[in-house]
Amino acid sequence: MTSRHRHPESGQRRFLHRILAEGAERLGVSLTGQAVFGWHDRTIGSAALTDRGHFWLRATAEHRDWAYGEAWTGNQDAAAITGVPKPALIARIEWNEPPVCIYAELLSYTPDPPSSTTSHLIDPPNLSPSWWTDLRAAVDTLATHSTHRGEHDPSSLIRRVEAFYRRPLDLPGAPTIRTEHTDLHWANLTHPRLCVLDWEYWGNAPAGYGAAVLYLHSLLIPTTAAQVHDLFADVLDTPTGRLAQLSAAAHILDRATRSGDYPTLAKPVHAHAISLIRAAERR
Repeated sequence: MTSRHRHPESGQRRFLHRILAEGAERLGVSLTGQAVFGWHDRTIGSAALTDRGHFWLRATAEHRDWAYGEAWTGNQDAAAITGVPKPALIARIEWNEPPVCIYAELLSYTPDPPSSTTSHLIDPPNLSPSWWTDLRAAVDTLATHSTHRGEHDPSSLIRRVEAFYRRPLDLPGAPTIRTEHTDLHWANLTHPRLCVLDWEYWGNAPAGYGAAVLYLHSLLIPTTAAQVHDLFADVLDTPTGRLAQLSAAAHILDRATRSGDYPTLAKPVHAHAISLIRAAERR
């Protein structure tokens, strides 16, 4: 996940460089290439080399009061998933530097670049028909993987969506819940060969949530948005799929308000959410 730009010598980036180097030493790898920072400089990653070949080393830190739970173990938990093109977890190490906890993960190396340098599309991607087929197969395969991660109370999800939009909505009382990659945006999908990156956030969600995230992150490029919609119409154009879109839109709009993210995407996402709300109110 790409970050907003900060001064390259910020204290946070110096800290991330240090823990990445510490992780490399503890795992016995040599860092190569330029470091890549994650969203709001939460994480850092770099290509790494061992006598076994090329890998990717990723490191992050969190205050000890928050260094637990599903986000903390996302890539580790995802190691059990099979049949989905994704980096393999090779090794992981944790250590403490009070008041923070730190981990570094060594992952298999993915040579193909992300489909976009930003989470949302700015330019049309050049993707083959087989890439789209592989994407649909990956999402469908993931849906069959049972997990305890993610959403546990669908009725609570509906209440949160209605609270965000400040109105009652005609939403499914028992939405279909399945396993989804809940951060399925363009910077997490490589090309020309598909690999799904960044498994911090995955788990149970309304069916079609991953497709909804990708669709909303495509809205600035209507032709690609239409391709995403067509690929996943059977899940997006259902009551649960509309709930998934409203939930994903709420997440984007909340980040736009709280963090200033998505300055160009927020407007079309808001317009799309309003169209879904009006349709829900008419039924």
